[in-house]
Amino acid sequence: MKACLKTLLLFFALIAFTAAMAQAPNDTAAIEHAVTFSGQVTAWEITHFSNPVLWQTGGRFVPALLGNFKTGENSKLDFEASIHINCNLNYTGCDLSDKQGEIQPYRMWLRYSTNRWEIRGGLQKINFGTAKMFRPLMWFDGMDVRDPLKLTNGVYGVLGKYFFKNNANIWIWSLVGNSKPKGWELFGSKKWMPELGGRAEIPVLNGEMALSTHIRAVEIPVVGKQLHENRLGLDGKWDVGPGLWFESSIIRLEKNEYNLPRYQDAWNVGADYTVNIGNGIGLTLEYFRYHAGNSFLLNGNSINLVGSMFTYPLNMLDNLTAMFFYTRNSSNLWFSYLSWNRTYDKFSIYLMAFWNPDVSLPINTTLQGKNLFSGKGLQLMASYNF
Repeated sequence: MKACLKTLLLFFALIAFTAAMAQAPNDTAAIEHAVTFSGQVTAWEITHFSNPVLWQTGGRFVPALLGNFKTGENSKLDFEASIHINCNLNYTGCDLSDKQGEIQPYRMWLRYSTNRWEIRGGLQKINFGTAKMFRPLMWFDGMDVRDPLKLTNGVYGVLGKYFFKNNANIWIWSLVGNSKPKGWELFGSKKWMPELGGRAEIPVLNGEMALSTHIRAVEIPVVGKQLHENRLGLDGKWDVGPGLWFESSIIRLEKNEYNLPRYQDAWNVGADYTVNIGNGIGLTLEYFRYHAGNSFLLNGNSINLVGSMFTYPLNMLDNLTAMFFYTRNSSNLWFSYLSWNRTYDKFSIYLMAFWNPDVSLPINTTLQGKNLFSGKGLQLMASYNF
């Protein structure tokens, strides 16, 4: 409760501060600025056709304060301050089984940028890579291809980018204060020990390739020990008629006595193409392999997934999407999703049907940490942006 109050106080203090700035008197050399208040309100209901029937109803509110201040001919200062308020009720049949609610910071960052470089600090989203469904480079975010709103928790840190004239660019970041696991992490980081990393993207033929790296100290629960971890990622994409891409990640943990796998490696290759039938059918296909063990690529545990996605715009407002995932474990497993959405200027409505085994996919965990799409069921969601 104290954390919730602190978050709300911080958010409203930022509102008061920026409102005062917006009303401050200006001279002839005044900084051009704009401060806006926006947000998103979402409600949903999910029904699982099990015995007994399980269902969840919930709501989410993400108010955001955005600022944009011109500081020179080719430079500006901007920021975002937003919080994430959500609650949900879970029912077994007609009985309330549990309820959850939270208020936490969603984004709290400040950025200074010019035509060639930028630096951003605070609670922010850091994501990159070329894969669309199964993402080996999901190091710091948790976006889910099945979530039409693409919500994800952020990380605390500083990110700098420099852009070259040939479209190459480099990223450098330092993260601190992120003790909870993020992305593919099995355990969180040592809270106040900085994590360091970077990324370089360069043009290659009619596409681009990128190399990413990251180091951190892993905090092992209970025993209070920390282990050193290195990451290396390589990805690329090209347009040769169909779009082609690959994405890979190798995570190496130092040798340990806690029976933790020393290697996590993930690999993705994919392609997409739009077939000129009707309004255009978008086809996406990906193959994904994930492995964790004490040897690189070999032994340990692994999973292989094939995913396909089909999109079709019915008209200016309505879109259909179908996704099918297949994995061979002890038996052949199929995951199926069919969704329809209608989008207006500010209001959107989504309806999804899913037919899946009662297991999780290595795509993402939701903000509530639940596997909402297991089994057979329906999801109805409505979202309003202001």
